[in-house]
Amino acid sequence: MEISVFHVPKSVELTDFNEQIIHGATDYVLKYPILTNEKIKEAANAVQVNRDQYLAALPVYEIVKKIDLAIQKWLDPEYPLRKLAEKLIPSITGYDAEMVRLELKRYMRTFRKKELLRFLDEEFDQPAMLDDFHPRKSGGMSRAYGPRTIFHIFSGNVPGVQIWSLVMGLLLKSANLGKTSTSEPLLPVLFAKSLAEVDERLAETIAILPWKGGKDNLEEPAIESADAIIVYGSNETVQNVRPKVPSYKKFLTYGHKISFAMIGKEVLTPDHYYETIYKLVEDIAIYDQQSCLSPQTVFVEKGGAINPKQFAQMLAAELERYQKKRPRAKVSDEEAMTIQKLRNRYQLEAIQHGKVLVYASPTDTSWTVIYHDVPGFEGSPLNRSIHVFSSENLEKDSVLIKPFEQYIQSCGLAVKPNRLFKMASLLGSYGVNRICSIGEMNRAKPGWHHDGGFNLLDLVRITDIERNVEHDLECYDPDVE
Repeated sequence: MEISVFHVPKSVELTDFNEQIIHGATDYVLKYPILTNEKIKEAANAVQVNRDQYLAALPVYEIVKKIDLAIQKWLDPEYPLRKLAEKLIPSITGYDAEMVRLELKRYMRTFRKKELLRFLDEEFDQPAMLDDFHPRKSGGMSRAYGPRTIFHIFSGNVPGVQIWSLVMGLLLKSANLGKTSTSEPLLPVLFAKSLAEVDERLAETIAILPWKGGKDNLEEPAIESADAIIVYGSNETVQNVRPKVPSYKKFLTYGHKISFAMIGKEVLTPDHYYETIYKLVEDIAIYDQQSCLSPQTVFVEKGGAINPKQFAQMLAAELERYQKKRPRAKVSDEEAMTIQKLRNRYQLEAIQHGKVLVYASPTDTSWTVIYHDVPGFEGSPLNRSIHVFSSENLEKDSVLIKPFEQYIQSCGLAVKPNRLFKMASLLGSYGVNRICSIGEMNRAKPGWHHDGGFNLLDLVRITDIERNVEHDLECYDPDVE
């Protein structure tokens, strides 16, 4: 069966392809277009024209309804495109099939009508200002305009992030040109196809094309055609693209970030510690820590029914059980060597100083827990590798994250209620932009402030009509008294 891992308007004809075969009970042939700068320009122009002729005039609530209709299809386990995604994404990415199935279902729910309306209300006092001028509280009128075209550079480490970005573009009535990674090029294409089933003209405002990053002859016409550029990926990817973007164009980046967890002593009771450890393993194991929302370090406070060392031992045991249930994806030789270097470094340190212990999967690099007897903070090589730092007091030790402020993302927090706001104030001052429950670290809610900023507001421009204009123009009405 042939599967096109691209989506373009009907007016754009692609004729040359490379192929990748995925073997299974049914063999699938993934068709990748061979692209030129002329084809990028043609695709960009086509989505712009289609946007101007249709999407630009759609009321924002109508766009929400259409997205919801497409999402409702994805919530049906028998929906053919969902079944196709569940079959092929594990083969393309190496992620556990059951993990993909569960996370795909959870993720798609975040784009239902009620969630999108909350998302809009979170950022706009009056979402209808995306359609027309509306009164401001201070007087006068304002209207918000999204970019005519957004060029998205997607990463391929976590399936689904591309859909979030495309939905943002649709809500802002923008044409969308997306560059997918060969690591995961499929899901945004399938989403565009489901939109086409609901409203073909809406899907014609989207083009999804895969190519290897760093190809200037393809990126430059895409950047030139767009009013806004959104980049997901490594800091290296961001730095490579930044010089190519003119200063007058909006440029949003979501680069390398580190998340962590903090476990208070009051959580480590016989009634709660096992559930907490299980939920933390979920946060670590989902998509093998490839998301910037996954924890790489956990602070464990002394004084509970189990101490931090015991916590690390139990965390290791639970990771081993999880590996048997949902195995980690296969890693590259380079990734395996990085994990092994981490283990070797701390095994040597354990011999020399005795302040560190290494718990690791015995036959491969499937999981690694590094226990530190003193507080600290450190990133990990991912792929289910985690640092556990012993803490006398979480409030006091939270300052250890401050040197990493520019890289900090989320904190999974488990403490008693009367510590929440003091902890949140400290963490916020040190760079944390999202505080969530353990077990929910990879499941950001609609309307969250990604990397501490806005999502839609950072892309729009506002036109204001000052409050005296209407009054002053009355004198030009020939029928005025």
